[in-house]
Amino acid sequence: MTLLDHIVLTIYFCTVVLIGTRFSAGQKTLQEFFLGNRNIPWWAASLSGVATVLSAVAYLGAPGQAYKADLTYLQYRLALPFAILLVCGLMIPYFYRMQVFTVYEYLERRFDLKTRLLGSAIFLVLKCCYMGVVIYAPSVFVAEITGFSLPFVIVVTGVLTALYTTLGGMRAVIWTDTFQLFVLLGGLTAAALVIGIRLDGGWSEVFAVAGERQKLRFFDFSPSLTTEFTFLGGLIGGIFLMVSEYGTDQASVQRFLTTSSMRRGQWAVGSSMVISSCLGALLFLVGTGLYVYYLEFADKGGIGLAPDRVFPKFIAEELPTGFRGLLVASVLAAAMSTISGVLNSLTTVVMVDFGQTLLQRTSSVASARRVTFGLGICCTLFALFADRLGNLIVASAKLTSFFGGSLVGIFLLGMTARHVGGNAAFFGLLVGSAAVAVLSASTAVSWMWYGAFSALTAYVAGLLFHLIEPRNTVKSVEQRETVRG
Repeated sequence: MTLLDHIVLTIYFCTVVLIGTRFSAGQKTLQEFFLGNRNIPWWAASLSGVATVLSAVAYLGAPGQAYKADLTYLQYRLALPFAILLVCGLMIPYFYRMQVFTVYEYLERRFDLKTRLLGSAIFLVLKCCYMGVVIYAPSVFVAEITGFSLPFVIVVTGVLTALYTTLGGMRAVIWTDTFQLFVLLGGLTAAALVIGIRLDGGWSEVFAVAGERQKLRFFDFSPSLTTEFTFLGGLIGGIFLMVSEYGTDQASVQRFLTTSSMRRGQWAVGSSMVISSCLGALLFLVGTGLYVYYLEFADKGGIGLAPDRVFPKFIAEELPTGFRGLLVASVLAAAMSTISGVLNSLTTVVMVDFGQTLLQRTSSVASARRVTFGLGICCTLFALFADRLGNLIVASAKLTSFFGGSLVGIFLLGMTARHVGGNAAFFGLLVGSAAVAVLSASTAVSWMWYGAFSALTAYVAGLLFHLIEPRNTVKSVEQRETVRG
């Protein structure tokens, strides 16, 4: 990289540090550290949610998936209206009425402590694995650009981001996310402009060539359950995938709980889901543009390259001075926004759901910072093995679908079946988690069905157990009404 590229990167890092340290002082309570004192503007919470979803996993993995295949992965976005209805209309009102720190507090107040702890444990496993992918993704990119070894870059990325996250709490996370989202968009725009300028026919040529080679194929109406991306799998599986991501995932919901009212929280969630879908589609189109670009310039060696390395190669070799630094900054922005937010949510769950509830320990901001850094180290270790999961964006969604479906089923059980008690919910959560493990290990069913299958299994298992459960184990009407607010 040139001097100008390094200057762009330096400006980016200095800005992030200034924003982060701006909020590092004066945090005396956990509500300030974890929820920004519940006075964050809804639009900032929304943009922070977008930045988290559009992590470096999506930034590098989405173009790679489009480059390798077509647009059928995006069929699950057709479930967006149904997911918004469930999350904004059903789930968010519960969380705001209860004034929770973590969404898993709902499970205890609606069911019992063991159900809450099991739900929290599933979240911890999911996000520690996910964080491995999130740290791994930008490390591949930086290693490609700089020539450093991949393990070295993974360790440095994970540890430095853990240190940064430890400083500022949720308020710093949200405002750095907001800044980093605009950097991310600038980098994406730069890449799209260069592709359009270098090709003789511009983006018209991209669409023409890609259309001829079936790279713009969106729908797959195959009834097969084993085909990875189909219309039916996307529509049904997409509902549970997005509800898991935005309705039962502490990393996402925690941002929206920082707003001052339920209505503002609903606006933050809904707008974040819509914007993320639009930007995700743009990332796929950039991947399609990369395919046509390397098809036309075959001597550049792009065709046949591993999909997740195509975008890094393009950035390293094709972008002009200054733009390269912007793209590197945008990838780092995508990574840092996700890592910092997820680490903060992991710390919230560990401190509140396990520390305060299970161990009965009094928590402080200082102890929260220590836990944040420790979790960052653990997630960095997971990242050293993330390459075994396949394409980055598929691996990320696969983890969410696998682990998150059962949680969706139990949350919906609590919100729609008012007479079901804690033992039934706990049993349903166990059965749903075990069932999806068996499904994935013994069949070739597409992972897009995992979330729907485990959610339905958990829900039905909970209802069936309720039929044989002694009546005195079910929470009283008064207790249920307290949960309902």
